[in-house]
Amino acid sequence: MTQKLKAYIVEDNTMNIEILKELLAKHFPNISIIGEATNTEQFIELLLENMADIIFLDIELEEEKTSLDILKEFENIQAEVVITSSSKEYALKALNEHTITSYLLKPLDILSLHKTILKLLKKLELKTETKLIETQENMSGEVIAIPGLTTIEIVKLTDILFLEADGKYTKFHLEDGTSKVVSKNIGSYELLLPKNIFFRIHHKYILNISKTDSIYRTDGHYCVLKNGKNLPIAKRRIEELRKFLYLK
Repeated sequence: MTQKLKAYIVEDNTMNIEILKELLAKHFPNISIIGEATNTEQFIELLLENMADIIFLDIELEEEKTSLDILKEFENIQAEVVITSSSKEYALKALNEHTITSYLLKPLDILSLHKTILKLLKKLELKTETKLIETQENMSGEVIAIPGLTTIEIVKLTDILFLEADGKYTKFHLEDGTSKVVSKNIGSYELLLPKNIFFRIHHKYILNISKTDSIYRTDGHYCVLKNGKNLPIAKRRIEELRKFLYLK
């Protein structure tokens, strides 16, 4: 797990707080606890800050209102909510009436917690990708957003030479000789990049056609970039490339 996540723990039993913190520190060190609440007043303060990616939430705080009642009063809470409770009776109500990512019964066990964290990561990754696509769609078509571990870098399309597939990752090769690796597959960028500029010449490469110096048809098809690098063109892509270049 590489993504840094921030979490709140809402729990009236301080021993349970320490147990959860110890499990997270040992098995999920990239989850940082940035706030704790043992009563509704403290919970409200955390919700007003609204800084967490995850809220580990006990339902009963030994007060008139439950934590779910408090949560219901707030809008625009972006955090994923994981219920931690010793009572099964709240599970169905919580899942039906609230946007809950998962429900963990106490005492907590590492296997259930592990499954929940993996589910959280997938959901948060999808949420990040959706936001990135929305951001990209709102841009002028002259730049692309490349997400890193801590920042999203904005790169001009004219600075990109080609993209290279590396398993589930994609490497952006830039005109200045640097490269940037993104944890998204190259197919995502094939759909996202302008089709009048970028062409997938191979299962491994997407080419910025404006950065191509020449295309050779001897000894197998390949193209030569303006920086002198050669890239192969897959046989099944040759005909489409000809049409792309208005050669047929």
